Order: sequence, then C-alpha cells, then structure tokens
Amino acid sequence: MARTHDLRRQIGYIQQTLAQNKRAIGILIAAGCPLSIRVNEQIVGEEKTTDPLIPDIAALTKIITDKLKSKDANSPSNCDKLVAQLKEYGIENPNIEDILTEVRSLIQVARKGNVRGFVESDLLELDKEICKIISVEVDKELPKRESPYHDVAIWARSTEREKPVHIFTTNYDLLVEQAFEEESCPYFDGFIGSKKAFFDLGAVENEYLLPPRWTRLWKIHGSINWRLDSQKNVIRSSETTNNESYLIYPSHLKYDQSRKMPYLAMLDRLKDFLMSGSAALFLCGYSFSDDHINNVIVQTLRNNPTGIAFGFLFGELEDAKYKKAIECAKSVSNLSLFAFDKAVIGRNIGKLVLKDEGTIVDIPAEIVRLIPRKDDDKEGKLAEPKSAELLLGDFAKFGQFLREISSNQKEENETE
Repeated sequence: MARTHDLRRQIGYIQQTLAQNKRAIGILIAAGCPLSIRVNEQIVGEEKTTDPLIPDIAALTKIITDKLKSKDANSPSNCDKLVAQLKEYGIENPNIEDILTEVRSLIQVARKGNVRGFVESDLLELDKEICKIISVEVDKELPKRESPYHDVAIWARSTEREKPVHIFTTNYDLLVEQAFEEESCPYFDGFIGSKKAFFDLGAVENEYLLPPRWTRLWKIHGSINWRLDSQKNVIRSSETTNNESYLIYPSHLKYDQSRKMPYLAMLDRLKDFLMSGSAALFLCGYSFSDDHINNVIVQTLRNNPTGIAFGFLFGELEDAKYKKAIECAKSVSNLSLFAFDKAVIGRNIGKLVLKDEGTIVDIPAEIVRLIPRKDDDKEGKLAEPKSAELLLGDFAKFGQFLREISSNQKEENETE
C-alpha cells in the first residue's frame, strides 16, 4: 500500500510552529514568491490574463539577451558570443545565472589579458550592463497593501517575541522592505546610516544584542540598492554613480573579496540561525537550485537535530525542477517538503490525504483543495482517505495562512 501523510496533522504542526513566540522562526523568501503578485489584468477572448510583478528567471533572461543582442547578425555582441559559447559547452538554454557565472569566471582568468575572445574591460562592461538591466526589471513596488509580503510583516510584529524573526531572501528586489515599512515593522538588514548606509559586519555578527521585536532581514544574493563604491566599501543607496557598481549576485559565483564579504556574512546568518536550538525555517518560492544554500541547510540540519525546515513547493512533487529538493529532503529527516500533491516527511515520500474530511472546516485560509473521487461506499467498501492538495507552495496562500495566525494571536492577546 502506498505511503500517505495526514494533511490535517501536518497543517496543525506547521500552524503551531508558526504561532510560537519563544522559538527562533525564519522564512526564506525566494525567486518564486514575486510571481504570486499579479498585475496588468486583461481579458483575452473569454479568459483573464495577468503578468507577474517581477519576471521569473527565464523571462528575465530573455529580456536581458534581447536588449544586449546585436542588430547586426555579422557582428555579434559580447552577450551573443558568450551565450553561443555556453551552448557549445552543452548548456542548451543558458539562463542569466549561467551567463553571469561565466562572465565572472572569465573576469578572474582574464587579468588584463585576453580569454576566449574577450578582454577584461569587455567582460566588466557586460557584467555592468546585465546588472543594470536586472536592477531596472526588478525595481518594482507592490501595487497594494494587501499582499503576502504585508502578511509576513504583520505576522512578524503581531506578537511580543522572545526571539526575533529572521527573513532570508535570495531576491534582490525591495518588496520585503516596502511591506515592512508600510506596516511599521522594524527590521535590521546589516546596514547603518541613511543617505549612504554602510555595511557593518560587527553589527551583523552581534545582531543578538538588538531588540527581538526587530526582524532580521538577510539578503543572501545582494540587493538592487547595494553598491560597491570607489573605495571598495559596501553601501546601501538609491543613488548610482559611475564610480559605483551594483552588488547583486544572480550567479552562484561571488567573485572578489569585497563582494564575497556581504555574501558570506549572509550565509553565516543562515547557518547560525539553523544552529540555534530548536530553530524552524520555512522556505517559500525556493526550488533548491542553489547548491551553496542547499549545502548550508542540509549540513546544519544534520548537525542540529532539534532544528527543522519546511519547504513549500509550487505544483507537483514529480516536477523535474524539484529533483534537488527531493534529494535534500531524503538526506535529512528534519527537512520536510510539501508540494501540492505529495510530501517528503521523515525522508518518506507520500501522498497527501485528509483522513477525516470533516476536519477541513478547521483548516485556515482555504489552503487545502479536495480532490474529487468516486464514492465506493455504496458497494459496502471502506472509503479510502480523500486525496487533497496543500497550496502553501503558492506564496499568496502562505500569506493568507499567516494572516489567520496573526488574527488568532491578536484575539488571544486581547483576551489575556
């Protein structure tokens, strides 16, 4: 008989964990989360269409390569040449992460010379052009205050906490900052100052001295408002000059010491968080495609059996893009995965079922969708548990889930 996981029991455990104020709780907001914010609603024929607020990696790659494409087929641009080389290496559809990784690898090798038909200045300019386009494309604002990002902010400040909430993100947009500021939720992101805030490694490493009501925001892949100035100082500023470069890392290669410093500091925050007693990390919009982050999560959970992590996946578990996610979950028992249809819990893959259908009324925010089945009770057989889908892999649904938890916490505080 195929293994199953009781949906009501698992949701109860997740809900209970998120409602605790004495436990270290963190949320990883990754690339899939902005896709839940839909804009540009149109009616095409009889169907309603929308666009994501920020494009996914595939769409972003197309935007960049189209903008950097040469208009003369006989004279390819540096971007054209690099993409062609990657295809020759066997990468059939190179994305922006592949492209930037290759650019930065070649920069390390070039050293004022020539490598694979590129000179260092061309590679540095290409890196700058790519990052500039990325910055423009992801520099968007949440269209309204009722968003899952705002739900996260409200949940984070909804109760008096003994330990701060930690928000980790691989995204370089400013959506988290916007939502937290609009909801008056205080946060610390490693920078001190106003006009040109500077990165303070000492404050980052001693963040435990800050009030627990301040959420910690750790941007692992940098941010569109992080800069490297002419003195190689890491600053946060909305202004850009010719002497400053963007500090965003869509690639897995964080290539010189000045750029490595904030990146490694952010990874250390993730590692330290997961090592802090019975920490609980919730991963949203993350497909486990970053081996560096995967390694930190798996190795730290392996060394801290009291820590736990929940990965919420959009779509079905059998999707090819979740192969690495399943491998990670099968390697440690305290990492659980929840796709729409199946889950990996305690290293075991099982179908999600609702053993007692009556309990669906107790599940908040419509995060469960029942799968219709043929009723076999008429034949005198014992009905099987009803299959169901858990929709927490949709960041919008996860936000609704947090909203209900926040509401319950508020009611409990008012009755005390």
